[in-house]
Amino acid sequence: MFIQGQIYRRSHLHNQYGGQRQGGISTPADQPFIFLFSSEAGEQFGYSDGWDEDGVFLYTGEGQRGDMEFVRGNLAIRQHIENGKDIFIFSQAHRAHVRFVSQMVCVGHHTQIGADMDGNSRQVIVFELVPLEELAVPAQPELFSDTLDPMSLEELRRRALATATEGNDPVERRNLIHFRSRAIKRYVETRANGQCEGCGASAPFNTKAGRPYIETHHIWRLSDGGPDHPLWVAGVCPNCHRRAHYSSDGTEYNQHLAEVVRSLEN
Repeated sequence: MFIQGQIYRRSHLHNQYGGQRQGGISTPADQPFIFLFSSEAGEQFGYSDGWDEDGVFLYTGEGQRGDMEFVRGNLAIRQHIENGKDIFIFSQAHRAHVRFVSQMVCVGHHTQIGADMDGNSRQVIVFELVPLEELAVPAQPELFSDTLDPMSLEELRRRALATATEGNDPVERRNLIHFRSRAIKRYVETRANGQCEGCGASAPFNTKAGRPYIETHHIWRLSDGGPDHPLWVAGVCPNCHRRAHYSSDGTEYNQHLAEVVRSLEN
């Protein structure tokens, strides 16, 4: 959707997709994504956005006075997985223009002491963001031996709903998010029980591991990768997967899938 390193005029992004035109967090209505804009403006308050030594992008939340709270844009970032929203982050390039950094996943957050616009001390929320593509390969492969096979549907669902806040630091939280994404994929495959949740047809073949081949489809999000929530992932046959992405009735078909999954999860 966006090209890494390419510069965009911010007003053109909002003209096409909507969302708040001011501030760092923009949540376009009826779009499956959140825009984040990073700039040097926060340095006057004693903090700045950027990469840490572990490859985690630290992004400061919004709120000009008093302690930052999980409302509006801050809440949208924290709940982006549960709400089926992708995160796209841009950095300031030059006046009125921004450079696309990457699609991100929020793996957690922490707080630190900073100053508000009046110079008063306050709690600042710092979100820990990881590029989506990095979640495809675990940072510590030994943590992800194939332990999901013997688990029941109920246990897989519990793992799929686990939060990254159980980790002690951003790296560990990133690993937990990766494990959760694998658990969700296996949970959805098990929930489908060998049948497409879209058309009801049987899986077209079995995998080399002997399991019915079912693909996982992210219903509202633009990408079919990274972590998600069981409410927003359907187990479908390859034909229905392509239909959801490329057919003329793709929007209506995704609504159908959402209703099917909602009935299965309730």
